[in-house]
Amino acid sequence: MPKRRLQTTLSDEAFKIIEKFKPNYGGINEIIEEALKLLNREDGSLSEDDVLLIKLIRELDFTGCGRSQYMHLICGDLERAIKENMMETAVEWFLKKPFPEIKLEEFLETVKRGWKILNRVDYVEITKGDGWIQFFCEHTMRRREVSEFLAMHILNIYEKYYSEEWDVLKSISTNGFTLKFYSKV
Repeated sequence: MPKRRLQTTLSDEAFKIIEKFKPNYGGINEIIEEALKLLNREDGSLSEDDVLLIKLIRELDFTGCGRSQYMHLICGDLERAIKENMMETAVEWFLKKPFPEIKLEEFLETVKRGWKILNRVDYVEITKGDGWIQFFCEHTMRRREVSEFLAMHILNIYEKYYSEEWDVLKSISTNGFTLKFYSKV
């Protein structure tokens, strides 16, 4: 797409904001283009409550989960909290396609992004090799039960959609887990 030249002056405050975001976006052009995309979103701008929710997650270490999962957790039904959670629906909603069309790597990348956004985990790394994909996850809750709970979300969907084409090797600890998927073909 052709670029157009724009010449303008900015307040000191606006220029400081641009300088603040330069390390994340590169140059001034990229910052302006990203800001315009945010302004042009169809869903409008963030409300005061939206900003508060983001601050609760980022500053007070809150996390998010679906209402049905929350209910099952309160009722002490861990198995249903895993099997009847909203992850499957959320992944399909985010990727705009049904699970039979979603590759394992796409699914894992979407989980990585979602868990970071929801503050479920502290670090996720996905690595690939010849015929394998590894999902490494770390959290600071320091409980094996948390690691097992998180891993079971992925393994539940793995069993439904990917177990015919992939084998999985699991390693679970108090600090996180690793799932290594090996292609069967």
